[in-house]
Amino acid sequence: MPFSHPIEVRFSDLDAMGHVNNAVVVSYMEQARFQWWRSFLGGRKFQEEGFLIVRVEVDYRMPILLGDEVHVELSCSKTGNSSFELAYRLTKGLGGERFAEGKTVQVMLDFATHRPRALAPSTREWLEAQA
Repeated sequence: MPFSHPIEVRFSDLDAMGHVNNAVVVSYMEQARFQWWRSFLGGRKFQEEGFLIVRVEVDYRMPILLGDEVHVELSCSKTGNSSFELAYRLTKGLGGERFAEGKTVQVMLDFATHRPRALAPSTREWLEAQA
């Protein structure tokens, strides 16, 4: 996977069982996705080339505990006309054991009309390079 983002596990991320809550794992994916997309935007506003999340899937493999070194790795696994799919691996350290795997589907949005819009050719090219 071409992009990796470290995550610091906070005490507030834990649930009553002492491991990171399942919903927080989705937030970890969001943090990585935000940093990844921000690198693409290069200072442009999100509204110039932003998207909505329309699907989230997560398969949990083992609990994340306080003190674990977590990395979220992501890549673009599919591009469509107005959408793209991201694949995620949450690992112990870089490339270590898997805490979870997931995917999200994003649809490009025209913020003026609130309707889907086609991927720009330059965006498609960048996404395909992120495989």
